[in-house]
Amino acid sequence: MNKGMKGFLKSVLRRCDIAVIRHETLLSLEESRSAISDLDFIRALPAEYAAPALAVLRESKSQLRQDLFVLSETGFKENGYFVEFGATNGVNLSNSYLLEKCFGWSGILAEPAKVWHDSLRRRRGVHVETRCVWSESGSILKFNEVENAELSTVHAFSDSDTRRRERNTGRVYDVETISLNDLLQKFNAPKVIDYLSIDTEGSEFSILKNFDFNSYRFNVITCEHNYTPAREEIYRLLSGNGYVRKFEQLSKFDDWYIKAG
Repeated sequence: MNKGMKGFLKSVLRRCDIAVIRHETLLSLEESRSAISDLDFIRALPAEYAAPALAVLRESKSQLRQDLFVLSETGFKENGYFVEFGATNGVNLSNSYLLEKCFGWSGILAEPAKVWHDSLRRRRGVHVETRCVWSESGSILKFNEVENAELSTVHAFSDSDTRRRERNTGRVYDVETISLNDLLQKFNAPKVIDYLSIDTEGSEFSILKNFDFNSYRFNVITCEHNYTPAREEIYRLLSGNGYVRKFEQLSKFDDWYIKAG
């Protein structure tokens, strides 16, 4: 560990009054595959949230610590409300598992890939929607479920990013669609929703472009872009509706937004 990083860890301990037991969490980060990213993330947080983030770091399931970003933006809120799609099996790489299990949040999970449905219902205690979230309800789309099922997507988007080769031999079947507006109405979601997580392997902009942003407010949004041209389309759409992008260097193939004002 270089001197700069040691100094940072010491400053975190000083500023946040982290108990000695938390030293183990900090030091274990040095040996973790994601240590540098995690430490950069903790360093970027407001000082008052570094200690709580470290305390639950090992419980985080998110690939890029999206769950911890959400908690820091909501003041480590309890009993919040989330909407997440695609939710896969509800645990691995989940952006909402920590929120539900450790902070008492409720919400909606949507996932059209059949391979995940039993696991999703068994392992989570919130609303589950198995129709495919799309720009409109009632359509029938071809869905491509691939061996690495986390890469499954609407078939029309199978070639949209750098993982296209892994989708060449997927199982294609029909799925019915539901719009984001109709999804929220179906489950009586609150008009102010704490967190929206979107990871649909290419169809993110198609989902958002027909959404009525005047009907619902999301305090935090994380949206996968995988460095495709749709990233800037999503940015223009969300910024035009009052959302501000944060932590671009940390979020990598995701973009993270908060509602301004």
